[in-house]
Amino acid sequence: MKNKSLRYRINLWYTVLMCIIAASLLTSVVMATRTAEKSDAQQNLIRSVERNIDEIEVENGVLDIESDFAFVNGNVHALVFSADGRLLGGSYPDGLELSAPTENGKIDVINEYYIYDSMVNFLKFEYKINGATGEIISSECDGIDSYTPFSGKIDTVGENCTLSYREAYEIALEHSGRTKENTELIMARSYEYNDDPLYEIEFYSSQAGYEDIWVRGIMSAKSVDSVWGAVAKIAAVLIPTVIVVAALVGDIIAKRAMFPIKKLSDAVSDIQSGSDLSKRVDVCDSDPAIVSLTNNFNAMSERLHTSFETERQFTSDVSHELRTPTAVILAECEYRLSDKNINEQEKEAFESIKKQTESIKKIITQLLWFARLEQGNEKPQFEKEDLSELIRAVCDDLDTICNKNITLERDIDDNVFMQLDVSMMTRVVTNLVSNAAIYQDDNGYIKVTLKEDDEKIILSVKDKGYGIEKKHLDKIWNRFYRVDKSRSREQGCSGLGLAMVKQLVILHNGTVRAESEPGKGSTFYVEFLK
Repeated sequence: MKNKSLRYRINLWYTVLMCIIAASLLTSVVMATRTAEKSDAQQNLIRSVERNIDEIEVENGVLDIESDFAFVNGNVHALVFSADGRLLGGSYPDGLELSAPTENGKIDVINEYYIYDSMVNFLKFEYKINGATGEIISSECDGIDSYTPFSGKIDTVGENCTLSYREAYEIALEHSGRTKENTELIMARSYEYNDDPLYEIEFYSSQAGYEDIWVRGIMSAKSVDSVWGAVAKIAAVLIPTVIVVAALVGDIIAKRAMFPIKKLSDAVSDIQSGSDLSKRVDVCDSDPAIVSLTNNFNAMSERLHTSFETERQFTSDVSHELRTPTAVILAECEYRLSDKNINEQEKEAFESIKKQTESIKKIITQLLWFARLEQGNEKPQFEKEDLSELIRAVCDDLDTICNKNITLERDIDDNVFMQLDVSMMTRVVTNLVSNAAIYQDDNGYIKVTLKEDDEKIILSVKDKGYGIEKKHLDKIWNRFYRVDKSRSREQGCSGLGLAMVKQLVILHNGTVRAESEPGKGSTFYVEFLK
């Protein structure tokens, strides 16, 4: 992560966060859905059993499972058991065998099935009695879970009846063999049926009217688990989609968030390369911290720009001012050296003055060139030229300059064309080869190579000279920087040659670098993108 960009890290953390949130929400939804489905399934099983219980009654002492009893209702199977565990009706799903019910009102999960058992206590008695004659028309006994005691008056007489409610209730108690002490009247009402007045009496008794029976409901639990499977399939598609969408959205967010910083970075890059010291950044609509950083950067850039402009102007002015006195000194030296009567001591003195003045003139010329280049007065004239022929011509000219018995080898691809300024590119090659010749002893070796591939053009100048320590490699491109000042002074070097090379290569949209090892020589690489 240390080597990754801030934009990459913001996007990564955003994507991870969104995935965590999505996974958490999906898990919560799945668990809630599964719980709800499980609860609904169990409630449906209970309701199915309770509805079936309403279809079981004891009529005139005989157990009657009515035709509306649903032994199979969808995925619910219903079974009826006697108190001693005998199966009275219904059947298990294929492959399932269980023991008889023993616990009332409990849901179990056995062999991937929900099992619900409910015990039926026949404690509610229902009678229909003729209100005129007291004849018992029918008697039933049903199961009951709860009841509400009768709150009406039982000493009154129903319409067209000769018996009171109380008398009808007593007839029912006598028939059932129950007494008032262990019963509770639930309902008493009268109505006419086939022109006969009837009483309907219901009462609760603590003594069952029939032995207890069990109703068992069975439902497959796989129907609930299938929901989990369906959600898992959805998750398998949804989560990768969330990751992709989160990554794309995160990249957009990170890009927008990093845009002010990128503008700052580009501005710093331009200033660092020296291509545009007037570069300023405007991020007024950004975060206050970024705005503050930008304002400080712009203020710093303004001071740097002013400072560099002052330095450039000073360099230009001084160089111009020094040209005249330098020319005068050289002219005086030439005049005195042309005098035949000059003695040997004076001749040596004037030759030394001339040599140093010529060195000064060379520096002044280079400084003036730098000043014109930086002020825009020295503009390159780009034309498509044969770089191969240009380098060969320069090497041919330098064969006579290298007066140390230095071998100048060439490995130059033919017909390498590029957009270049002939004068400036000649200066680049000349400086690199001359520099290689200066910093090595007699009988040395220089190899100039030019290669071209599909992407770039590479020029290299290799020597077997003194070499450069690693700590100096990033500084040799600075103006007036000399690794060995005494040796450079002896060779007449100003320390401007490599700085000039770098500036000219940048003008050609290229890059320059050096590799070196002390005592084994150096190789300078110039690369141009095609």
